[in-house]
Amino acid sequence: MRRASSLLRRAKGGLLALGLMFPAVASALDATQVDSFLQRLRQQSGAPGVSAAVMVKGELVYSGGAGIGDLEAGTPLNGLSVHNIGSISKTQAVVAVMQLVEQGKVNLDAEIQAYVPWFPRKQAPITLRQILTHTSGIRHYRSGEFGEGEVLRYQQFDDIEQASKRWMNDELLFTPGQHWLYSSYATNLLQALVERVSGERFEAYLRRHVWEPAGMLDTQFDVPDRIVQRRSRGYVLDSGGGRLVNAPQENVSYKYAGGGVISTNEDMLRFGHALNSGLLLKPATMREMLRAQLSPDIDYPPASIEEEKQVDPLKTLSKPPVQALIWRLGTDPWGGRYIEHSGSVKGTYSELVDYQDDDIIVSLHVNAWAVKPDLKQAAEALARLAKLGLPIEAAKK
Repeated sequence: MRRASSLLRRAKGGLLALGLMFPAVASALDATQVDSFLQRLRQQSGAPGVSAAVMVKGELVYSGGAGIGDLEAGTPLNGLSVHNIGSISKTQAVVAVMQLVEQGKVNLDAEIQAYVPWFPRKQAPITLRQILTHTSGIRHYRSGEFGEGEVLRYQQFDDIEQASKRWMNDELLFTPGQHWLYSSYATNLLQALVERVSGERFEAYLRRHVWEPAGMLDTQFDVPDRIVQRRSRGYVLDSGGGRLVNAPQENVSYKYAGGGVISTNEDMLRFGHALNSGLLLKPATMREMLRAQLSPDIDYPPASIEEEKQVDPLKTLSKPPVQALIWRLGTDPWGGRYIEHSGSVKGTYSELVDYQDDDIIVSLHVNAWAVKPDLKQAAEALARLAKLGLPIEAAKK
């Protein structure tokens, strides 16, 4: 009890230092307008619920939602609902790595085996920077690899090396640095790196060095046997595509760094503001993490391009995102620049957008895989409203 009280005092101290206790503020957004916007987004997505939270210069200007977070319990979905954040987990993992870089313990251009010696060497060297920019050549998920009925998705792993045995001996898809291809498997290695270099278990490291300093009291790993207050659920369409059913409760212990964190929209704002305030990383480290890392000419590997052509021969081929270290760099239709990452897991979609120049942060969550919503565009619209007070209707692309 004494330890818990000490941790709570320390976390509250961090919150107060950042102005993150979220008092009511005069500059709050028009909740009626935002509620209506989220309700339309919910209807378009076919989800039971949509939630959002918006922060401007450390002040919570909106936190709410539309619809239901847990259909069985009938609880609403809002900015305090605890949900899976999917691949947004990667942004917390890269902050942990960059803290170790800042301390001189990790070199971004060293081979990954310098920090993860059990990972097999491949036909060409792989650097940590290539893993953080999705240019390592390590594959992503493969159809059928989780067995009949996807049974292997429910396996519990207490060790990231054991969790990686399914894929780590596969050959690279391309020479590292030659192409861009998203890989959660590659980023899962960040857990092993942090644990070996810091001497701490990955969740303990994140709690001590990222979550608690930022005041993220509702953020933790998605561990099946934990009872989590205010937990929302994810849903998918049934085999006939006509009705929503519970999403399979996948065990994400094989990918904590790549997609295994649960949090709230409000905690995501705290994370963004802690970054913007220099609480987690020094300015020089932030600049390195958030600069464009790749040539504008980099492309997908030929096999991926061919697959895209087969799906829609008339479609203009897409290009990889503007890639920083894990984070992606974006520009909205009005010229506003931001960093962002999305997540999708267990029947949910999430989005985190951070306009660092204006210190405006938007977090969104949708709790069903039905009609995939454009959450990045929705976040751009909410940020535009927060910055200029323009009606959301006028902020559409």
